[in-house]
Amino acid sequence: MFQRHSSSRTTLIPLIQFLSLVVVFALPVVWGARVYTSTQVSYAHVKVAPGDTVWGLVARSAAPGSDVAESAYRVAQINHLSPKSKLHAGQVLLIPR
Repeated sequence: MFQRHSSSRTTLIPLIQFLSLVVVFALPVVWGARVYTSTQVSYAHVKVAPGDTVWGLVARSAAPGSDVAESAYRVAQINHLSPKSKLHAGQVLLIPR
């Protein structure tokens, strides 16, 4: 008596779910890939001498009144240094000017 028609909505639900997941996971990756800076940062290339420490190198080039601890942390991040990293003579570090 009644024929059952398959609705196109039932076939679109998995597609819509899939596209929603793609958008949810792809947008943060795309947004995270962009780096927004207000000013261009220039770096001094400093060659490490025997006995040098990140703290000492930063303290020598720090502006008066600047936070040496914060600057040392930033230099460690820029140069991919962990707290257990040891500096070696001849190693070149990037220090923001």
